[in-house]
Amino acid sequence: MKKMRSLSVILAVLMALSCLVISVAADEGIAKSNNVIFVANAGNDDNAGTADAPVATMQKAVEKLQLDGGVIVVIGQVTIDSTNAVMPAHKGTITVTSFYDGVDYRSKNYGTEATGARLVLNNGTKCAFCLQGDYVFDYLDIAVNTNVKNCIIAAYYNDVTIGANVKTVFEGLDGTPWYEGNFACDEYPAVDPRTYPPILLGGWNISDAQGAGNITSNNTITEPCTINVAGGTWQSVRMGDRDVPYRNILDCAMTLNISGGIFTYWTAKYQNSNTNLCVMAHYQSITTENFLSTVNITGGTFYGEIGGFGTYGSISAGDKTENGSVNINILGGEFYRYNTTDTYGPVIVPSQYLPAMANTLEFGEKTVITVSIDVSKVKIDSFAPNFTIIGAEGLLAIKVNLPEKTDLVKLAGGLTEADVTYGALAVDTPVVTEPVVTEAPATEAPATQAPATDAPVATDAPAVDTTAAPAEPEVTPSTGDAS
Repeated sequence: MKKMRSLSVILAVLMALSCLVISVAADEGIAKSNNVIFVANAGNDDNAGTADAPVATMQKAVEKLQLDGGVIVVIGQVTIDSTNAVMPAHKGTITVTSFYDGVDYRSKNYGTEATGARLVLNNGTKCAFCLQGDYVFDYLDIAVNTNVKNCIIAAYYNDVTIGANVKTVFEGLDGTPWYEGNFACDEYPAVDPRTYPPILLGGWNISDAQGAGNITSNNTITEPCTINVAGGTWQSVRMGDRDVPYRNILDCAMTLNISGGIFTYWTAKYQNSNTNLCVMAHYQSITTENFLSTVNITGGTFYGEIGGFGTYGSISAGDKTENGSVNINILGGEFYRYNTTDTYGPVIVPSQYLPAMANTLEFGEKTVITVSIDVSKVKIDSFAPNFTIIGAEGLLAIKVNLPEKTDLVKLAGGLTEADVTYGALAVDTPVVTEPVVTEAPATEAPATQAPATDAPVATDAPAVDTTAAPAEPEVTPSTGDAS
């Protein structure tokens, strides 16, 4: 018995020490790896990829880690432009960072470059950073320097984690804003270009990738994918494709876990019209009855709507009928809306284009959108201080789960009390807020279980970041963005 007690003490001490080691490692950025490549514009792709002799492009860095994955350390400015926007396919998981093994390159110099390591999205008239493998981004500045309204990071249906220490940057290294002059596109008014942070896309984005990997037929996606977002500033996050000539067929489960970050609004419409979605469970794809898209929100700051099926029923593209299920689980976060022309608060909608395009958009008989909200865990700052769930006027089934009756959730668009279930919410939300700190980067994506929608258990949300709302830009709302 004494030996057992001694063993218990030793195990307890070892566990405490392991927690301490992980904590220290986290404070030092990404831990040291056996597979690591350093990259900076001032390097050379013929180099070995060491800290003293970095490669010059992300493409070359990924190429060197194609077989097993590893860590890419951004030690200077690294530009993603039209010549190097599509990454090679690779195995394992690649972690991209500027804080590695205790050295923070965001505050150091490399070669002739000024201080500040960063990944720069700068594609001129086309801007898409296309990922063909699993990635983790953390302790990284992503700088937006382009003359178009949409910078894209496209996951290509791989598992991607945006860590809590990712920052979206809109200034040059000297602190001067990059957006002097006529930035805005012709169809939008001149606005502060900080209203155009990147779009994070779960699927493919072909037209902005200079034609690379062009889709010539409908592809069927069967492997599940997970996007985790804990930091950064994003125009929107969309689980699906964008601007592809043929619709991909989604016969799989897709999960979007949001625990932090700022999510703005489409175009320049800070007033939040009903086509102004900043989070979309599905976009521009054909879905099957096996399709399941789950959005788990436990933190973050949101200025646009949360949407289900983001499809506009283009028959020529083959996406008139949608099937499958969407779960939207809101268990934390801050939600803002400043439109004073109606009584809507922050909005959840079944589709970006309903009911206006009901004549070209159909849903399968088994298609259902389930919205679960625990208003006790969220903050609402709005002209109308409540969530508004807008139905589809009977075009598809929408279920609402709430812990109890509340005036903080309003129903519209044909939804009634008959569509609401009250009780504890059974929602499993495995949200990754930090990359796993180990001797080598993890090669498996975090497992994600789709939440149940019928048998609602309370889930505690993490503490909400109280990020202040930006000042409202002076703009004239437009009628929508089908991009």
